[in-house]
Amino acid sequence: MNAGDDKKRERRVPQPATWRPGYLAALAGVLALVLGVFAWHELRDSRRLMLEIMEAGAVSQVEAVARAGENALRADEEALALVVERLLDNARLLRDLEERQGLTDALLQRVAVDNALFAVDVVDEAGQLLRSSRLQQVSDFEMEIWGEELESLYRGQEEEQFFFGMNDAVAAAVARPVGGAVVVQVESERMLALRRTSGTGRLIQEIGENPGVVYMVLQDTLGILAASLDLAEIGRLSGDVFLEEALAGREAVSRLTQFEGEAILETVLAFVVEGEPIGLLRIGLALDAIKRQVARDKLQLVLLAGLLVVLGGVGAGVVAIRQNYALLDEAYGRVQTYSSRILGQMADGVVATDPQGRIEVFNQTAERLFGVAAAAALGRPYAEVLDDLGPLVQAVEEEREVLGQTCDYRPARGSALTLALSTSLVRNSKGEVETVVAVIQDLSEKVAMEAHLRRRDRLASMGVLASGVAHEVRNPLNAISVIVQRLAREFEPRADQEEYGQLIGVVRDEVERVNRIVKQFLSLARPPQLQVDEVDLESLLQRSVRVITSRAAAKGLTVESDFAGIGRIEADAEQLEQVLLNLLSNAVEATADGEIGLSARAVGDDGVEIVVEDTGAGIPAAQLERIFDLYFTTKAEGTGLGLSLVHRIVSEHEGRINVESEAGAGTIFTLFLPRRG
Repeated sequence: MNAGDDKKRERRVPQPATWRPGYLAALAGVLALVLGVFAWHELRDSRRLMLEIMEAGAVSQVEAVARAGENALRADEEALALVVERLLDNARLLRDLEERQGLTDALLQRVAVDNALFAVDVVDEAGQLLRSSRLQQVSDFEMEIWGEELESLYRGQEEEQFFFGMNDAVAAAVARPVGGAVVVQVESERMLALRRTSGTGRLIQEIGENPGVVYMVLQDTLGILAASLDLAEIGRLSGDVFLEEALAGREAVSRLTQFEGEAILETVLAFVVEGEPIGLLRIGLALDAIKRQVARDKLQLVLLAGLLVVLGGVGAGVVAIRQNYALLDEAYGRVQTYSSRILGQMADGVVATDPQGRIEVFNQTAERLFGVAAAAALGRPYAEVLDDLGPLVQAVEEEREVLGQTCDYRPARGSALTLALSTSLVRNSKGEVETVVAVIQDLSEKVAMEAHLRRRDRLASMGVLASGVAHEVRNPLNAISVIVQRLAREFEPRADQEEYGQLIGVVRDEVERVNRIVKQFLSLARPPQLQVDEVDLESLLQRSVRVITSRAAAKGLTVESDFAGIGRIEADAEQLEQVLLNLLSNAVEATADGEIGLSARAVGDDGVEIVVEDTGAGIPAAQLERIFDLYFTTKAEGTGLGLSLVHRIVSEHEGRINVESEAGAGTIFTLFLPRRG
């Protein structure tokens, strides 16, 4: 083999393949570009998802505030109507008393004190003050206000009228037959305090204090009606096309805008009362979290591109994606926390179901109302948890919204409830119902208080009337009694002396019976004079049980008691025992077979609840509202005074009494008394 062959063999040996630096740079650039496009797309989707989550939370908040505000306004209107009706009742009563017996300053002062009135005044047709319950002189400025407000009443154009007097006092006036008017006033400080502590403005301020909320404001075309604490001014509605269109619409809308030089997400919803928009609810949410997320995403993009060029690590992209989703979950969880906090702090119950009626939301107030834990309610059909809640049935099964519909509801445990229920249907883009939201307001306390006030006013009016009648009857009754005594002592008939003596005795006994009735009239008309002292309530209840046990045993009844450790209260022991014995005696008389119950329990730190119940025949529904009325009785030998005195004594103790009864199932009387008088 020669040297030429060796050289040819060397030229045919294969050389190892190598990547040029340019190819590597191009490949890295392509991969970096692909990663960059992918990361930019994820960054955009991440920002969009976070905005959608924030918008959903903001919409939930403004809708909850709007619904709560509507409920608060309706409650204010109903409370004002009750106050005005009560004032007119008092004014009419005083007008009637003036016609029968005339009015004095002392009588007006007593009426004002008994009915918690600010002032009672009587003016003539010229607007001059005739009588007044006030010790100080009525100012000329106040008389000028009356002259303007009551001009049509002075002229005889109206019979009754109400208006707002000095210092926002609520006033009502009725025309006098001889001209002029009877004016009754009550201070509005309690209503104002209630509005300050439970109104829409308070809820707006509380939401405005949450982290991430820049502001929340209720605004009309003239300016700000209510706002979060740190908000002094904000752009007007007029001239802003977005806000003007939102005010004209009925759906919540959102936009990205600027506030004090910072970008925010603003969600707005028309605040509608009785079908008319009165303003616009606006909530601004800070975009700091989104900005921080965007900044982090951009930094990750640069780092990942660098890592790809240097190391070619494709796995870094996966990490970035996972981090993005983790941050999205965190943001979503934060929004969920905000919504849960709002639902938990709401005074109204909130229940949400899916289209099939399975419960998805059950807040703390709903737990308290229905006596069911959220953990036991979630995921179950509403019919199993909330038996026979009519308005919710309409919303779920008929896809129909209701607003403020009242219904009676009796939970498995506890007393019957009076509820006001409003429902809203949440639909998707196709118009299909996705969620049914029910806001439930407990009106039980309000209804019970209204019934108590009506009974108290009615008893007070009847008591005043009874007092007048009693005084008118007593004078001729005394004259008859004197004549009968003289006839028995000085006149002796010639015949039928025995029959004559019997007749004189009958007249004397009947006069005495009528006199006892007159005394009962007067005792009911006068408020009981309480001798308040610290009372061992358990001992007092035990005495009542001992007194009634023998009477119950005579009828074959048993007495069950449960009041151990109830503690002490400040009360008039004698009159409170009279109340208990009256109720227990009625229970024994109404029960033919079964048992009588007397129990007591603490209500919070400053009140007690006493329950007297029986298994008797019950009280028909038609008579239930009248049982506390003066002289109403179903007993053959009853006077109709017992329960009226019970109601009067409980009211003087600053308590109240409720009754529940069902024909054939027995009766329950519940007394609420404060521990301190």
